[in-house]
Amino acid sequence: MLFTARTLAAAALSLTTVFGAAGCDLIDAFKNEDTTLVQLMVTHHATPQDGTFPSLSVGDAATFETDEGWTVSLRSAYITTADATLHSCSGSSVEFESFRGPLPEDINGEDLDLLTFAGVEVEAGSFCGMTVEYGPFVADDETARDYQMGDDANKIRNATYYFEGVAHKGDVAVDFELTGDGTVAVDLDLSTIMNGGALRISAEEPFPVDLTLSKTYDRFFDGVDFSTSDSDDMNANIMAVLELETRIAFGTRVDAK
Repeated sequence: MLFTARTLAAAALSLTTVFGAAGCDLIDAFKNEDTTLVQLMVTHHATPQDGTFPSLSVGDAATFETDEGWTVSLRSAYITTADATLHSCSGSSVEFESFRGPLPEDINGEDLDLLTFAGVEVEAGSFCGMTVEYGPFVADDETARDYQMGDDANKIRNATYYFEGVAHKGDVAVDFELTGDGTVAVDLDLSTIMNGGALRISAEEPFPVDLTLSKTYDRFFDGVDFSTSDSDDMNANIMAVLELETRIAFGTRVDAK
């Protein structure tokens, strides 16, 4: 079963409601002394417009227009987050531990829905950066089934991304199916993420500290002419845009800016 952040939050609330003070004791029991758990969530959305996130889903497909005037409908779309590392302001690093291994994110899932990816216990300190790596979805059969990808399961196994859909422009329609197994590392700035400053951990926080990794999905085919570009061109474009369109936010809310 795939657990979203919403599911986990509801479970925690239920524990507190049922057990009262005992629920607080239970939460404290999961907290290590002198460290705080930093959790990394992943999500996706369309490019913000006028301070809001537009909904671009048409039926079961994300549908959007590119800067070249093509209307793209993504019937299937997955992107795999594989790894992440926190960098302290003093120069040391700590690696996140993924909860279920690489996470294949369904881009046709609900926009801004949060999926829990990884966590790491950190001591008190300040963190000025983070590196996120997109890479192949490598998992055993049981884990793969938990993501409920249906007919797409075999297509995303061992792939960093998988896109299948159609692009229209005037009377021209181009069907496409694209997959890639390369890796791309994205360096993200945390130096102003928390009240204008770096991510600060006191190691006395009563609850985990959340970070949210987000990406825009309607920019992947900008600059692409579907009538002339080959798969190599489009694959290179997807990886480049993925790096450019990845953002990090403090907490579980992504600002539309």
